[in-house]
Amino acid sequence: MAFQPRYPILTPQRFTIISSKRYCPTQTLGTTALQARTHLAAFHTTPVRAMKGARVTSWGAPPEYMTVPDLPAPLPNQLQLKVLAVGVPRAVRGRAECKHPSAFGAPLPFDPSADGVGVDEATGDRYFINTLAAPLFAERANVDRSQLVKLNAAADPVTVAALANPTASSWMALRCRATGGCQGRTVVIVGATSASGRAGIAVARALGAARTVGVARDPDTLAKVEGLDDRVLLPAHPDEPLVLPPSIGPVHIVLDWVGGPAAVQLLQSAQTEPGENLQYIQVGGLAGHDTLVIPSRLINIKPICIMASGVGSLSGEDLKREMPGLVNTITTMRRPFEVFAAPMADVQSVWNSEEAQSKRLVLIP
Repeated sequence: MAFQPRYPILTPQRFTIISSKRYCPTQTLGTTALQARTHLAAFHTTPVRAMKGARVTSWGAPPEYMTVPDLPAPLPNQLQLKVLAVGVPRAVRGRAECKHPSAFGAPLPFDPSADGVGVDEATGDRYFINTLAAPLFAERANVDRSQLVKLNAAADPVTVAALANPTASSWMALRCRATGGCQGRTVVIVGATSASGRAGIAVARALGAARTVGVARDPDTLAKVEGLDDRVLLPAHPDEPLVLPPSIGPVHIVLDWVGGPAAVQLLQSAQTEPGENLQYIQVGGLAGHDTLVIPSRLINIKPICIMASGVGSLSGEDLKREMPGLVNTITTMRRPFEVFAAPMADVQSVWNSEEAQSKRLVLIP
């Protein structure tokens, strides 16, 4: 194999080097060349820092903790942050299994992380790192400054990392997809006992919903969910219809993390307000149904608007615009579900643990 120089080589006439001093490719030799040689020598004598991280090496298996390539110096438009906390929501687990669209075609080893919290060690400033802005299952990350939201001093990194993804799904749905927002309206949360559903209740309240209705299957768990005005049980058997009681009144927005036949039954039984659309927003598929079969008569006799909120239906500009408000809301929220914080070094053993399945896992490098 031919020798490949790691750094630019000086020629008899001119040289090229990239550094913080921004040497120009057309500078001639002389004193500057000596400076460049000194600069290169410093590079060669500086020890390379090893960095630890977690990577998926086989689709569907837990990530492995390993030594990963160290980062280059950040670009002028980037900050290099020490990673403090990274959440593991369903989307990250889906990416680790190559079942999430954002992971399709990705090579192994693969970092399935989505978002998290980091600190600029030079200033002490802490930041929320936007979704897919950088690989975060590592000790450090280079992140574009435009993808960072500065946190206030009181913000807890673990809480922000745990709540960011489940809170974002409802925030983006209500802020970017629902026409007119939810101020003064009734919002029905289907899948209210899930992490995203619980966060959705808090978000709807924060955005001014007049009434929140939770729909879920387990009566004992649903009874413990905070922030609800009404609770409705999903039928125990598929043949039983889901019926919203008339006492709930007109429904304006439905956020559905479950999907399937129950969604159609809900739309059939929901009251509507004259002059207002019943806005159904699909944000998840916990029931595992790939299709939603809507009778044509139903959308003929009711003013129903059907949409989704997620990858493809939201733009990068939507995320950039909404993240500061979302993060600010998260920092003032109570945790609507339990959180399990674990060292990233233990990722293989905790990934599928009972505690990680019943609580929101957050990894700490």
